[in-house]
Amino acid sequence: MIYLDNNATTPICPEALEAATAALRDCFGNPSSAHAAGRKAKKLLAESREKTASLLGARASEIVFTGSGSEADHLAILGTWKTAQKWNSKKKRIVVSGIEHPAVTKTVKELEEGGADVAWVAPGTDGRVSAEAVGEALTLDTLLVTVILAQNETGVLNPVKEIAARAHACGAYVHTDAVQAAGKIPVNVNDLGVDMLSLAAHKFHGPKGVGALYVRTGTRLGAILQGGGQEQGLRPGTENVAGIAALAAALEAALRTLEKDIPLIRARRDRVAEAALKAFPSARWNGTREHLLPNTASLSFPGLRADMLMLGLDTDGICVSTGSACHSGAMEPSAILKAMGLDDDAARSSLRLSLSRFTTDADAAKAAEAFANVLKRVAKPA
Repeated sequence: MIYLDNNATTPICPEALEAATAALRDCFGNPSSAHAAGRKAKKLLAESREKTASLLGARASEIVFTGSGSEADHLAILGTWKTAQKWNSKKKRIVVSGIEHPAVTKTVKELEEGGADVAWVAPGTDGRVSAEAVGEALTLDTLLVTVILAQNETGVLNPVKEIAARAHACGAYVHTDAVQAAGKIPVNVNDLGVDMLSLAAHKFHGPKGVGALYVRTGTRLGAILQGGGQEQGLRPGTENVAGIAALAAALEAALRTLEKDIPLIRARRDRVAEAALKAFPSARWNGTREHLLPNTASLSFPGLRADMLMLGLDTDGICVSTGSACHSGAMEPSAILKAMGLDDDAARSSLRLSLSRFTTDADAAKAAEAFANVLKRVAKPA
């Protein structure tokens, strides 16, 4: 099997597995307990927090561990809104891109139904949300701007640094969902200038079920769950110490070789994608290639069904994903691709390839050959 669906999830890396195993074996105590077992777990939790923070350019006190990237998104958005309402803030506007992950989109829609003034900013045909477009949606009543750093379906990177500068000039907070970006490109909270940033361990070869939210010192953010006082009162519940240790280890491992890995991953991705484009001349690359994650390619094959193409590749041992959502067997065109201007046929015919640093040259060669063979089998004259 050749796994090219790393934007969905990644296999755990040796460093993360070792960290989790050691923590489960040796640090089973509750970090809130005062006895020796609790203190040992608390020490590992603090070390993991410090490591995670340093890798992002943050302070340890600015890292809140969560159960997932989705939970981190929820906490950033709902926690900011809830706190603003508690303090009777006049800021009622939320500016959000039209290409967010559902964790952001559905949360913002819920607030919109409850009375928030939401401005949805559409991407260009290149898949990017421009800083100028966000700027046009900003007012002095804007509380929060949330724009995804790397779009999960297309891999397109948004100009978050420029967006943050414009938002701060209006006195707004800025959140970015960096779940798909962390571990794949350099991510530094100070370079980006954001107030909040979400990530998830399983996107960079850590375990599932653990994520983190960076919260810049001074950001007014309240809890959205009730319970104990863990994570500075922002995320109640006994911490997943083993998962957190593995998150920190996975992020450290990803960044250790990142500079070397990026050009290799990009070249392997391009080898597979170009083979597919060559085998099906009417195929197209969705979104800009200038501002793009090195591991991701979104390709549409007009006239073909992406689900059938995906199944054909799966039969040949190649794991990819479609650019559409499947509900009860019906292929619904991707809202992200439609927002970029693709018609229903193109959106339904789209596949996403997403590699990792563990994808080898041999894997890329086999995947390229498989694409050519499968496209010959499933393609039909228009």
